[in-house]
Amino acid sequence: MCFTAAGCLRKDKVVVSHMDIPPIPEPYTVPAGTFDVDAVRSNIIIKGQHFDLPQYLTKLDKSWEFRFYDRKDYGLKEGNGMAKLFYMGTEMGTVSLENCYTGHEEESVMYSISVRTSDSSIYGITPLVSKLSEVEALIGKPESEDKVEKPFTHTYRYGIMLGKDEQGILRGHSIMVSFNEEDVVDMISITYSDMSAATQ
Repeated sequence: MCFTAAGCLRKDKVVVSHMDIPPIPEPYTVPAGTFDVDAVRSNIIIKGQHFDLPQYLTKLDKSWEFRFYDRKDYGLKEGNGMAKLFYMGTEMGTVSLENCYTGHEEESVMYSISVRTSDSSIYGITPLVSKLSEVEALIGKPESEDKVEKPFTHTYRYGIMLGKDEQGILRGHSIMVSFNEEDVVDMISITYSDMSAATQ
């Protein structure tokens, strides 16, 4: 697996090695009110199409387009990337990428997706549609909760987040759900990355 730039660079040329993807479960559910990150990551639907995390960008068909953020503008190191996700020209959300090197961005691996559109859902949680009570019925009460008054943000967090590694890649198995003033889901974000690569 390739998690550090030193392991992937040869003189002046970037050599992108294959990154092992953990087994992706078939979509399944768990009892109502239970959070299970593998159940959640196996039930990501965007524009009626099933997504997995983590996933190579090359696994997606030509309906999907990625517009990569400029690393310099966002302080991203080689190997770490971000992109806006588009379906047939319509922006659907933002993805975080590892195995992402200059000139080889298409070989990146998505490890995090954030969506804000009503034609997306993660484990049945749909932005602009699902309510706080429905989120709790699906995956239970959050492990942590944040409220900010101005601008109003109410956020539920589930799972494990270890923080960033040396490349700035988030290491964790978690979801974050934010709500608007009416307790309707504003955004849902899921992260599923290799936690063994976290900085100790």
